[in-house]
Amino acid sequence: MSDQPLTGAEIELALSELPGWSHEHDRLESTWTFDGHLQALAAATGVGLLSERRNHHADLTINYNKLTVSVTTHSAGSKVSAKDTDLAQAVNALLD
Repeated sequence: MSDQPLTGAEIELALSELPGWSHEHDRLESTWTFDGHLQALAAATGVGLLSERRNHHADLTINYNKLTVSVTTHSAGSKVSAKDTDLAQAVNALLD
């Protein structure tokens, strides 16, 4: 998968297929709310395993029952690439 940064139009097209995700500050980001802390922690573990399998690691933030997933491609100059949209799709498939 390419490390080339996506254009603004390519990012907008990808976001149209990624419900709940936004693009700000050269990152894709989405937040999920769970019934409690342990569910958010379990979800973060699942996302971590997805990231590890793809060798493309998301930034994860847990705030009690909320999990925020944020992705950017450092090798693309910390811009959004196809690696990010691919991981976002996989995270949606896992958590939605």
